[in-house]
Amino acid sequence: MKCVIKGINIEAISAYLPKKIREMDSLIPVYGEKAVKQTVSGTGIERLHVADEDETSSDMCYEAAEHLIQKEQIDRSTIDGLVMVSQTFDYLGPASSIILQDRLQLSKDTVCFDIMYGCSGYIYGIYQASMMISSGSCKKVLLVNAELNTRFMDDTEKDHVMVFGDAASATLITKGIGELAFHICSDGSRHKSVLNLVNGFRPPILIRNNKVPLKSDGKPVLAINDGLAVFDFIIHEGLGSIKTILKDIGWNIDEVDFFALHQAVKVTLDFVNKRLKVDKKKSPFYSQNSGNTSSCTIPLLITSFVHGEQVDTSNWNKVILSGFGLGLSWGSIACDLSNTRIYKPINI
Repeated sequence: MKCVIKGINIEAISAYLPKKIREMDSLIPVYGEKAVKQTVSGTGIERLHVADEDETSSDMCYEAAEHLIQKEQIDRSTIDGLVMVSQTFDYLGPASSIILQDRLQLSKDTVCFDIMYGCSGYIYGIYQASMMISSGSCKKVLLVNAELNTRFMDDTEKDHVMVFGDAASATLITKGIGELAFHICSDGSRHKSVLNLVNGFRPPILIRNNKVPLKSDGKPVLAINDGLAVFDFIIHEGLGSIKTILKDIGWNIDEVDFFALHQAVKVTLDFVNKRLKVDKKKSPFYSQNSGNTSSCTIPLLITSFVHGEQVDTSNWNKVILSGFGLGLSWGSIACDLSNTRIYKPINI
C-alpha cells in the first residue's frame, strides 16, 4: 500500500521508560562472561528497562501521554481521537485505549482504538491517526505505544532476556499543513517467525492438545522469535520499503536529514545502513540503554537521541521512519519533523 495523506502534522513526541534497570553485566553469573560479552557486542544493548510487576502497558502509556499533555499545555477536551498500539494490552477486553481515555480525563466524545502490532506498530499507529484526521472525523489524535516485552519473553532464553525491554511513547498528531507519505506491507505467510503465545484464545487450546513447545522447565513457551528469519526479512523487505518510499517521494538518500529505523539489534541496523550506504550519524543505533522495545523503538530513538546528543532538529525537513516485525508486517513514512516538539524520555 502506498499513499500520501495531506493536512497532517506530527506536533510532539514523548517517551517513558520504567525505573527498574537490568544491567547485562548482572547476567554474567547466569550465562557466563564470554556469552554475555558476545551478546552485548552483537546487539549493542548494555542495559534495558523493566516494568514493575504491577505496571501495565496502559500505566506506561499514561505516564508518556500525561507528560506530553502537560508539556504541550493541551486542553484535554480538544483531543478527539486516541490510538493505542501494543502486543501487551491490559485485558482481552475492554480495549486498553478506552480505559486510558478515562484515566487521561479525555472527552467521552473521544474515539478510541486498540491496534495489535509489534515492531511496525508506530508506522501503523501514525497511519491510523492520519486517516482519522484525513476523514474529517478528528482534528487532534493522541497516539500511544507501549510494550511489556519482559512480561512474556522466555526468561530462560538469553536472546530474549538480553534484548527486549519495556517502554511507552506518546505522539500528538493533528490537522495541519504537512503531509505524510506511507508505504505499508503485510505477509501473513511468515507469521510463525514471530509469535506471542499469550493473551489469545488459540494458545490455551494448543496447550490442552500439547501442541505448544515447552521450555526446559516443562512450562509452555510464551514467545517464538526466529532470529535468522527475522534478520533475512529486515534485510530484504525492510530495506526494500525504505528504498521504495525514497523513490516515491523523490528523495535522494543524501538529502535525508535523519533515518529513524526500528532498533532491533545493532548488528542488524549496521547491516541495513551499510546496504543503504548511509552515514551512521544519520541512522544511529541508540538503544544501548533501552533494548528492543518493539513498537516504541522509533519514538524512543528520536526522543533519546535528540536529547542525548543535543541535536537541533529545526533542519529535519526530510525524515524517514521505518519499522518491521510481527505479522510479518513492515512500513515506512517520509515526513517533516522540523517543527515537531521532542521531549526527553522520562527515566532515561
